[in-house]
This record gives sequence, structure tokens and C-alpha cells, in this order.
Amino acid sequence: PAPALLPYWGQVRPFVISLSEINYKKPVEYEEAPGSKFYAEAMEVYSVSKPLSKENRWIAEFWSDDLPGLTVTPVGRWISIANQAFEKSRPPFPLLIETYLKTGLALCDASIVVWNGKYLFNVERPETFIRQLINPNWKSLHETPSFPAYPSGHAAFGAAASEVLTDALGNKFQFTDHTHENRPEFAGTPRCYNSFFEMSQENAASRVLLGVHYRMDCEEGLRLGKIIGQKIVSLPLLRKEAAVLKR
Repeated sequence: PAPALLPYWGQVRPFVISLSEINYKKPVEYEEAPGSKFYAEAMEVYSVSKPLSKENRWIAEFWSDDLPGLTVTPVGRWISIANQAFEKSRPPFPLLIETYLKTGLALCDASIVVWNGKYLFNVERPETFIRQLINPNWKSLHETPSFPAYPSGHAAFGAAASEVLTDALGNKFQFTDHTHENRPEFAGTPRCYNSFFEMSQENAASRVLLGVHYRMDCEEGLRLGKIIGQKIVSLPLLRKEAAVLKR
């Protein structure tokens, strides 16, 4: 019950991506009839929540980075992940700076592409559909964001950042995310991963478990984020040797 958040963000000028080259996949057509594809999308969200397993609740809260005053932002989470990955790998300084730049570009352009799609398709959130047609007393685990569902921003951010970080640090990168370690308000116990792609997939799935996205939102977010990340990775930036400071 809040005003639409950032309805014009999709009109911001991207750094690298042209919106004219983005071909969105249309969401499943809205239908209220039981057995329809849209109804099935909502039923998946509803069914997995009844009840959430301990593991699924941990995943849902671990990635729920959209609670003002309590968590980092979804974009900030991937900067936190980059920080920790660099602390572990200690890459050469030129690669470090280039990767930070590309990560920032990828996250920014992903936000514009996603928000353009959100207000293009204007798909209502699972909570609205479920409360109207399945169970009037149902609630998502955390509050539903006040902007359309399709496509998922979390999914796109994770996929875009993962393309950049994988290009810099490798496809197999064992990593433990400590971003929310020791937070008593939610399940922030560190989780371990074997790659950035594994992280991005779990990040996307967490939105269904949380109850704020349909599967189709997350799949399209991952697809768009991958396209954006790959284009950012291919930027012909010149890597120069790190300057040596003379004492």
C-alpha cells in the first residue's frame, strides 16, 4: 500500500546497453481460471510457502536485500560480494579497478532495463493474486515491494554481476558470503557457494520462496541480466600495468 516506486527509472539513459536492443519475453498471459498458466505460477508461490522449510526460509531471508534501514540494497549486495571476493583472491590492481567499473556499469544498466520492463508489462505481485483468488489471509514472508513483478530485479542484478565477476575471477570460485553475518533480525548465517552463477541462481530462486515473485519473473530477470553482463564484459577497455610508486 505505497506509491509506485521509480516508475520512470526505465527512461534513464544507460551507460552501455541500448533499450532498443533488448527484446523482452512477454510474461504469461494473465488469467484467473484455475489450471491456467498464470494461476499455476501463483500456486507455486503459494504451495512452497505452506510451510517454508528451514532451508528455504534461510535462503529467502538471506537474499532479501530490499528492507530499508535493515539490509543493504539488492545492488549493494553484489558490491559486498565483489568486495569479499577481491579480499579472498587479491587480483592485480588494474583488474580490480576494471572489474569494479564493469560491475557498477552492469548493475546500473540492469536496473534501467528491468524497471523499463516492469512498467511496460505491469504484472501484479503474487500476494495480490493469491489473496484475491486463492487465500485471502495469505501474506508473503516479507513485505511485497511497491512496483510491478515482471521481471525480477534481484535476478537480473545477480546474473549481470555474476557475468562480470566470473570473467574476472573464474568459473569455479569457492566463496562464502558473510554480508549478513551475526544479524539477529533475520536468517543471515553465511552460505557457501562454488561459483558466482550458483549464487545468482539461488538469489533468483529466493524471491519465489519469499513470496514476492513468480518463477517467470526470476527466469526473465536471469536472462536479461546475463545479456547485460556479457555485453559489459566485452567492453574493449585497455588494461594498463599498475603504476609503481617510487619511495
